[in-house]
Amino acid sequence: MNRTKLYKTYNIIIRSIIIITSLAFIIHQLFIKQDFTSIYSSFIYTISNPFSIILITISVILMPINWSLEAIKWKYLLRVKEKISFWTSLRAILVGTTISAVSPNRTGDYFARVFVLKKTSFWEGVLVTLIGSFAQTITTLLFGSIAFFYLFSHKLVDLDYVTESQLSIISTIFFIGISISILVYYRISLLIRIIPKKWRKTRQIINILQRFSFKELSVAILFSIARYTIYSLQFYILLLATGVSNLPLFTGLSLTASIFLLNTIRPSIALLEIGIRTSIAIFVFSLFFGFDSNIDNSVFAASSLIWLINIIIPAIIGLLFIKDLKFFKTNSK
Repeated sequence: MNRTKLYKTYNIIIRSIIIITSLAFIIHQLFIKQDFTSIYSSFIYTISNPFSIILITISVILMPINWSLEAIKWKYLLRVKEKISFWTSLRAILVGTTISAVSPNRTGDYFARVFVLKKTSFWEGVLVTLIGSFAQTITTLLFGSIAFFYLFSHKLVDLDYVTESQLSIISTIFFIGISISILVYYRISLLIRIIPKKWRKTRQIINILQRFSFKELSVAILFSIARYTIYSLQFYILLLATGVSNLPLFTGLSLTASIFLLNTIRPSIALLEIGIRTSIAIFVFSLFFGFDSNIDNSVFAASSLIWLINIIIPAIIGLLFIKDLKFFKTNSK
């Protein structure tokens, strides 16, 4: 068997393993490990209201817009190394969503996308993906921190979770960390001054990252803010659909921003996190409205629905495009 045929065989084997593993993991998490009966009951109860059906439909429609923005952002950042079509970028994003759904902290997303590329080297593709992810993380941390400390500073002190001085220290650490992250994002070249010359690989990586201009990095941030806004609106709409009534838009978006913040700063595997996601969401809403408020079921339903819409559905769609991945590239036309 020549090398070309051997590589094709390897590609088929690896794709098959990924598809079987991902599909088995999705089925296990959705129907076996998770309390699917509770999710299903919440969904059935929600769609009994025609207005709720409209709201859920709007949230579902926003999902492809959300992932399309991510595809455009990745395509935009990647153009420095390789020009790809929107559809190629979107397929890569969906495949990345599938693999990231079963990998710790969604690290699989960084590696999965690059296998659809033809000219860009593996590590350059990973670094471009990291830039886009870093922009999204900065956006989530910034808006989430502002919302969280705005809503809960006094409540945390009143409930004796922290003292005034401890809260001051925590908030200061948060915003110093975010400021440093923004500085590193825009001025990655500063790291060259403190990294030893013998660390050649690290310096090469930094040299790749500093090729992005201030404008390009700012555009990535704007795309990230747009995605963040859409995702927040989805959650807010689902909260209204599941029965969290009389929730002002600003308060609702601030609460969702707080939830996203807490979900971002914890380790996770996307398909395993529905229980943790719902617990965090319920805690945030209970902290704001009071632990004796009767909104747990509605928040649980909204958290479950956004998990299904934004993670499970894209992950399933991504299975269809795993066939496009080439882990071993050949010179054959």
